[in-house]
Amino acid sequence: MRCVVGRALGAGVLALLLAAGAATAAAPEGPRLAVVRVTATAHQFKIELVTVGQSGGHRLRLAGGGSRSRPWPFYFSPPSWSPDGESVAFSGIVGSHHGDNHELRLKLFTVRADGSGLHPIHGTRGASDPVYSPDGRTIAFTRSIDRDEPTTVGGKRRKYGFSGASIWTVDLLTGAQRQLTPWRDGLEYIASSFSPDGSTLLATHMDYGLLNESEPVALRLDGSGSRRLLEEGSSPVYSPDGSEIALIRPTVEYLDSEKRSGSDLYVMNADGTNVRRLTRTPERYEDSPSWDPSGERLAYEQFRVFGEGIGDYAVVQVNADGTCRTKAVSAPRVFFLAPAWQPGPGREAGKIEC
Repeated sequence: MRCVVGRALGAGVLALLLAAGAATAAAPEGPRLAVVRVTATAHQFKIELVTVGQSGGHRLRLAGGGSRSRPWPFYFSPPSWSPDGESVAFSGIVGSHHGDNHELRLKLFTVRADGSGLHPIHGTRGASDPVYSPDGRTIAFTRSIDRDEPTTVGGKRRKYGFSGASIWTVDLLTGAQRQLTPWRDGLEYIASSFSPDGSTLLATHMDYGLLNESEPVALRLDGSGSRRLLEEGSSPVYSPDGSEIALIRPTVEYLDSEKRSGSDLYVMNADGTNVRRLTRTPERYEDSPSWDPSGERLAYEQFRVFGEGIGDYAVVQVNADGTCRTKAVSAPRVFFLAPAWQPGPGREAGKIEC
């Protein structure tokens, strides 16, 4: 669904990339969600990385803002909290290329939980979807290239352009980088979650030359290969104890003899067995699941597509057994995307009471 939302948001983003600014305040206590907040009205366009309480209140801006506040958080890329909950890594929009398709220029940044200390991670040009390792020493990320004009990828000149994505890691102390998946035109890997022991990285795999749908995979960091978890699915994330994986799967429903496409939230065991559907939302799409530190509830983004536009963009939460689904963050003419629960003692939201 990235391409659908991109057409709706891209024009406004590319028109308003100017200078930078920031503001800070004390980091609130208790359960918090980091989300990307996009305000798009006739008089205002803002992209912000904010945190909110478990019911959507007490908003605190960490990065981004209006036309003079960059980097703007990349709206397709969920932020990632450090294991101690003290800082957030996110993909920031720092400009755009001037080729045929105006590819956004992205870079990774970190910022503290109170909104101070905004810091770029050097050598992460074109990076999105950061994922902190369990020890906090490295970040896995996705580096994407999407250009129609001739370009160079992996030291090889591409005469007719290139579209693909590869997963890398960066050592936050030394800056050393490691490429985990190969470059190939039409091949994409998107990082999403480390196992609690740091041995495995979950990702979404898409090969447009072979597949019509994305599939969730587990990459072994010792180089021993990858394993497909299901035939269809995306955005897989481990539960805090590593026993389960939440993910998004495409759905088709028939209402009044009409075909209605969408996607819903599922949970399965970490080995890919016992797949359970948690939500059923015909004509609505869901993405970016995130486990509460207690492992008892999940937050995710939900939106509706109609014609050439999108609407009803909100962050929703549900218990891990599929009960008590409720909106966590929503507002008229505001998009809320890419939720991420803040980890750490005292940050557990626990089970939702219906």
